[in-house]
This record gives sequence, C-alpha cells and structure tokens, in this order.
Amino acid sequence: MQVFKLFFKIAKTKWLATLVFLGIFLLILNFTNIGGGSTSFTTSKMALTVYDHDKTEASKKLCEYLKKDNEIVDVEDDKDKLIDALYITSTNYVITINEGYADRLAKGETEGLFSTRYLHDSYTNKLADSTLDTYVSTVKAYMAGGMEMSKAIDAAEEALSIKTEVNFETFSDNTANTKAASFFNYLPYALLSIIVSVLCPVIVAMNKKEVGFRTKCSSIKVSSISLQTIAASGIFVLVIWLFLMVIGVGKNGGMYSGNIWYGVLNSAAFTLVCVAIAMLFSELGVKENVLAFVTQVLGLGMAFLCGMFVPQEMLSSGVLTAARFLPAYWYVRANDMICGLSSDTFKLSTVMICIGIQVLFAAAIFAVSLIVKKNKKAL
Repeated sequence: MQVFKLFFKIAKTKWLATLVFLGIFLLILNFTNIGGGSTSFTTSKMALTVYDHDKTEASKKLCEYLKKDNEIVDVEDDKDKLIDALYITSTNYVITINEGYADRLAKGETEGLFSTRYLHDSYTNKLADSTLDTYVSTVKAYMAGGMEMSKAIDAAEEALSIKTEVNFETFSDNTANTKAASFFNYLPYALLSIIVSVLCPVIVAMNKKEVGFRTKCSSIKVSSISLQTIAASGIFVLVIWLFLMVIGVGKNGGMYSGNIWYGVLNSAAFTLVCVAIAMLFSELGVKENVLAFVTQVLGLGMAFLCGMFVPQEMLSSGVLTAARFLPAYWYVRANDMICGLSSDTFKLSTVMICIGIQVLFAAAIFAVSLIVKKNKKAL
C-alpha cells in the first residue's frame, strides 16, 4: 500500500487546481440555462398612447379594442412631452385617430385614417402597424359582405378576439428531464481540466527516477507497484466523476431518470478519454508549467470546435468535419440527442455508436502512450 499512499500524498498538493477548475465549471453552469427556457406562449403587450381626434362611435370602439391586449399610456398631447415619453420608452408607439376617421372608413378608404409617431423601427412598431392594418382590413371585409359599418366593427372585433391555442411540440422521442442538459453539455471541459491537470503531474512525479529507485529498493514487487498505481489512479478518477455526477443531480433537481442515464454513461466514456490523455501527457513528460497551457488549449479548443459552447447546428460544415476527429464531437453529438438540444430525434443506436467511438478514442490514446513508454524503456 506504500505506492497507493504515495499517489494520494502527491495528489493532495494539486487540490488547488481541482478547486479552480471546479469553480470555473460551476460559474459556467450558473450563467447558462440550456433547456430551461419557457414552454408557454403569451401575447406581446405594447405600450401605446392613443389620441382620438374623431370622437365618433367608430373611433371609440377602436380605442376600446386597442385597450384589450395592450397597455395604454396617457401622455398629454404635446409634441415635447411626447418626444420625452418616447425617448424614455414609457410609451413605444403613438397613434392619433384622425378627424374624419369614421367617414373615410365607411367609404372604404384606408389613407389618412391614422397618424403615428415613434423614435425608430422596432418589433413593437411593426406589430402596432400590423394590428391597425388587420383591424381595418377585417372591418372592410365585413362591410364588403353587405354589413353596416357598426355591425361590421362588432363582427371584426369578435373575429379578432378569438385566441389561437399555441402548443409547443418537440420533434424528438426524448422524454428525459432536460434540466441537467447544461450540466452535461459543459461537463467535458471540467473532466478534462481536472483529470489532466491533477493526474498527469502525479504520474510524472511517480515516474521520476528518484521515486522509482526508492520504491524498487523496497520489498514491493514491480507488478504490485503498477497495480497500486493503476488502482490509485482509478479511485481518484472515480471520485472526481462521482462528485461531478452528484453536482449533476442537484442541477437536475433530483435523481436522474429516463434517457438522462445515457448521459451519465456518455460522461463515463469521455472520462476514459480524459484519463488516456493524462496518461499520454505523463509518458511524454510534459512539464507542469506547460501542462496548464496545453490543457486549456485542448479543452477550450474542443469546447468551441465540437459544440459545447456553440451548438453544433450553428457550426459550419468545415468545422464539423474537422471536429469529427476529436472525441468531444461524439460526446456532444450524443448529449444533444439525449437531452433534446438538437433537431435530431433520439436514437439509442446512434447514441451508443457515439459512446463507442469515444471508447475507441480512449483505447487508441492508451495504445500510443504504451508505445511511448516502451520506446522510453528501450532508450
């Protein structure tokens, strides 16, 4: 057990790096909320100011119609005060029902019915214009059908008051709880940063000649040294992974359920990739001051190229083609399908293929590290 204890004694000196990367990961989670958007629809209310210069029954009914679904802001009919109200956005759109509105509407005219004021083009202005145009067009349509103007106005208001029921549909077979989506989306950055920045320096330290000579001089067998090192590394990685999974449970709002368990399996596969990368860097003898730079370049590079920070659907085909040669691409692709973050429907076969590719990446990197280790012994 001496090697086992030595491993964790060295690992304790790297606790600060673990806390730093864990803190960065938690900050990222706090500032993002993938999958936590609203699934309800509400009609947009506009802040309108309305002046009725016609003072007829038709103009009064229009004022009442505009009050139903909008916020009416009373502002004195003064140019300077109107400009101030528009500037501070206490009102967004000013409608003046011009004198003669009812007469022109009865004749079927559309010009000169209103005067409008606003500071600049915006969604609110376009919506207000559309509301007025729709109202007038509907009244004219009923009048063209033979109705009197007063009845046409009532019929138009009744027709326009009909609310359309809006349902949000997800074109995915995924029924998993997506509250943990952001956690699993950014998890590879935390796994790679923590595992590589801690495990690699520990392995490098234990591979030093001085430490090697000291352990070999003891009664411990060489095979036992290797087994204890592997066991200690495995326990360290398992503890880090389980700790992060516990954080994920909190982010999920409860124990994982449904397809999210495939997300847990997906994260375990990527953890193997991180361990393989750490072992390769340790065999290459990457110095600690260089390791921090390399880890961040690799972590952030995969985050941006593979779809962690920018959705894969927004990346160009050229970037995605290059990203396919990185394990994080397959992790993100599987996670997007599992958590419903993409338009792709959930297919278990595709998810398992992505997980399998990550395992193959890990095996290939492990193989390279063994080759490097063998060549070093030969020298």
